[in-house]
Amino acid sequence: MASPYSLIPFAEEYLADLMGWINSEVECRQWGAPEFRYPFDRHSFSTDSRWRELPSFAVLDAQGAPLAFGQFYRRLHCCHLGRLIVAPHARGRGVGQQLIRKLAVQARDALHLELCSLFVLKNNLAAKALYEKMGFEVCSYPEEMEWLDMCHYMVAPMHKLLVMEK
Repeated sequence: MASPYSLIPFAEEYLADLMGWINSEVECRQWGAPEFRYPFDRHSFSTDSRWRELPSFAVLDAQGAPLAFGQFYRRLHCCHLGRLIVAPHARGRGVGQQLIRKLAVQARDALHLELCSLFVLKNNLAAKALYEKMGFEVCSYPEEMEWLDMCHYMVAPMHKLLVMEK
């Protein structure tokens, strides 16, 4: 069955929606990393999210409304998925899984890598469960990072993420 969601390059017209999904400093740090500025405005949010610099995408519903956002880039020989978020009203409907699968297709085509990676906060049990269901496993991160004690580093073979996108 075809997905009711489409993945498109992120555009400024979706910025207000994305900003509206983050309603506290805690949520901002969870999503954007410890150095992400809060409170934010359009300029600081655009700068800190780097949506114009990194491959950044939105998942849209059938009516064209944004439901999710994510980015990817090369990190330690992996396609690293970052700043993944699903609109609060769309959570629990499979949008996150579609976001990851569709980003993996884009990343495979752009980066030609065999592994995907991501970070998830240790207290974000719902996200960690989704990632494990999709084939991600917790791994040791090979570099020192100041905030790594708060996160799991997870890696999945690209082929596991692409199973349902063929």
